[in-house]
Amino acid sequence: MKLSRSFFYLCIMGLPFLASCAGRSAVQPVIDAGIPAGNIVFEKMSNDTVYVHQDLRDTEGDWFYWAFRARGFQGRTVTFVFTKSVAVGVRGPVVSFDQGKTYGYADATDVTRNKFTFAFPKDAKEVWMYECFPYTPEMWASFVEGIPSSIKYDTGTLCKSRKGVDVPYFHIGNGKDKVVMTSRHHCSEATATYVLEGVAAAFAEDSALGEQLRSNLDLTIVPFVDMDGAIAGDQGKNRRPHDHNRDYSLFIYPETAAVARLMKEKEPVICIDVHNPWLYGENNEFIYSPLKDPTYVHNPEKEAMFAKLLEKNQEGGLRYKASDDLPFGQSWNTNTNYSQGLTYIMWSFMNVPSLEIARTFEVAFANANGAVVTPSALKEFGHGLARTILEITTSE
Repeated sequence: MKLSRSFFYLCIMGLPFLASCAGRSAVQPVIDAGIPAGNIVFEKMSNDTVYVHQDLRDTEGDWFYWAFRARGFQGRTVTFVFTKSVAVGVRGPVVSFDQGKTYGYADATDVTRNKFTFAFPKDAKEVWMYECFPYTPEMWASFVEGIPSSIKYDTGTLCKSRKGVDVPYFHIGNGKDKVVMTSRHHCSEATATYVLEGVAAAFAEDSALGEQLRSNLDLTIVPFVDMDGAIAGDQGKNRRPHDHNRDYSLFIYPETAAVARLMKEKEPVICIDVHNPWLYGENNEFIYSPLKDPTYVHNPEKEAMFAKLLEKNQEGGLRYKASDDLPFGQSWNTNTNYSQGLTYIMWSFMNVPSLEIARTFEVAFANANGAVVTPSALKEFGHGLARTILEITTSE
């Protein structure tokens, strides 16, 4: 019997929504947020156009992270329109056809700042779509489990999150110079964690470089400072009443308080916090450091030396240039941007006298000085960052 009207079934965050889809087969397409770090709000579907927007939840104002699962669209060409604000990166969405085993940029067309068109392969019963390459706690755990048994390292729980989840740390090396690295103060800035994996992988190598790193340095990594948000698929940026990277005044989040304790315990000479910037445009399509107020900086000469060494030692296709660093007082990098509270780096300068270098790195989501941002390129950049840390701490 031919149906005059079939039904389009959506499930957003576990709640069913029905919409008509005239002339289609009985297969019911499904869009939902039921994937790792999922985030989407469905509005409507008209013919082959789906209208959605990112779930801002407890975000003050706007941000752009989203991630969803599409099922039952095989063989169809669909346009996804984000209705609330800019949400699509310069290279379009990242997709997985194998339920998160592998990811790559979609072969999307008509990519603009708020829409893209995607032709679903005929056999693609389920496709995961993300604003950027995801990096989940499961990915980090898999990386750590893959470290050769001959390499000594330590991993465990830094603290419990507000939801009672274990927040992991990773420690390797027994050298005199201590280094602390973090990512995901803004939980949706997922590709930042690939850089930290690249650093950790260099330390964990069964090689001459790995041995030098472990014998000269003591590295601690906190890959998910906003652990709950990284799991839930929150924006993280501008979270009410303030996000994790403005919490180093009040310490309402267990993770930030634990990071502060770690810094005082370790007394590192270097701390690095990796972030992602906005989606595209000025200050957003390359790798750079937003430089801090000179009144905070302990050793400006060594900071400048570090930048030059990273230019020399960087690996892969993502080109960092010290000239791209954003001076304090320019663009968004002003005191106004920090009015909600101290950032991790600001607090560290004020409370950890041992620091010689304290840097935030903003790593572009998809386009870095013309290069394509991929997980492998990000990890290669992290590998070169490890070389730089070794050189600057052993050059004296």
